[in-house]
Amino acid sequence: MTEEEFLHVVKGIVEHMQADHNFSQRYNHVDIHVIGGEPSMLGVRFFESALPKAKALLRGIPQAVDFSIVTNLVTQEALEVARLFDKVSTSYERSTRFNKRKQEEIWRRNVVTLMAESKMPGVSGPKDFSVTTALVRPVVQAGAAAMIEELVDLGFTKMHFGFFIPSGDGDLNAKLIQPKHRETAQFYIEALDWYLKHRENITDLWINPCESWLEAVYRGESLDDVVCPIVHGALDIDSDGRTISCIEKGGTNDYTSHGNIFETREVIQGDGSKAVEFVNTIHDVLTSPSYLKEVANARRLPAACRACDERMLCQANCGVLHEQWNQQDECPGFKTFIKRVRFLVEEEGVRPKSVLQGANQLPQNLIAVG
Repeated sequence: MTEEEFLHVVKGIVEHMQADHNFSQRYNHVDIHVIGGEPSMLGVRFFESALPKAKALLRGIPQAVDFSIVTNLVTQEALEVARLFDKVSTSYERSTRFNKRKQEEIWRRNVVTLMAESKMPGVSGPKDFSVTTALVRPVVQAGAAAMIEELVDLGFTKMHFGFFIPSGDGDLNAKLIQPKHRETAQFYIEALDWYLKHRENITDLWINPCESWLEAVYRGESLDDVVCPIVHGALDIDSDGRTISCIEKGGTNDYTSHGNIFETREVIQGDGSKAVEFVNTIHDVLTSPSYLKEVANARRLPAACRACDERMLCQANCGVLHEQWNQQDECPGFKTFIKRVRFLVEEEGVRPKSVLQGANQLPQNLIAVG
């Protein structure tokens, strides 16, 4: 990806939000996630040049803006690149995350360094540092309490436990690393119990999807971060410019693109000279018939979900999981976990943080993934 292509994506986000009044009014905070592969491979100089220009473009919208990087933090360059962003997220799973012990040693060292810097007011760099853990079998077998406490010991207070979705290498090795849906649901229940026990005692503790589901059940609304991202209009942009709404399928190579936003053409200027311009914009893709059809398909509930009493909040959760589900045992929406949340909210009086902190609602975010 070139700097020009990177800025074309950002410019496209701005133009789309300016063109779609209802869309832009739904959000008060734009959080742009730069993910990979490994985005830090673009280098420090790339982001030192591109980020200020991107932020200048984003001044064209009224929302507050953050740039987040999702990085493996296994090199010195990754650490230096991460320091340039507003927010940083990294990943960790037991047994499956690192190919070599040396990689894990570097990761832990970089985490400790960045965590310390994030807590120093006088040091520039990201002050928001979070971790995502995929619920592969070794993680589930370790148990929620053990995994959370390991991450807390490293300094993390913001963490997300994402259910495993089989695609790419994960699909090839699914039989070895994918837990049963009931095991994932039980992990979430145990994580929720641990979270509620410690939420008041650990400053800025935020464990998802636990907190988001408390919010969703309490308000009776499906939230952007607990349903399939396609439902609310996600877009994955690959490094070659291809686009797809399903972020998980964007990690494969055999998908149908909604349009390549890095495609260019030569145009003749008024003075007869030639110039190169991009053919497609973000707005073109997000309003294209193929994209809108895919969003409509994602919003159409599978037959197994249509009589479910949690369908309005869950929205079937993940279409990829439904494609492999045999409709037996725990469902891909992890309904047992949702029912536990509902019991705590409706019977035990448990409240989401937004209520405890006196807020009317959680900050809404537009997350653009590139």
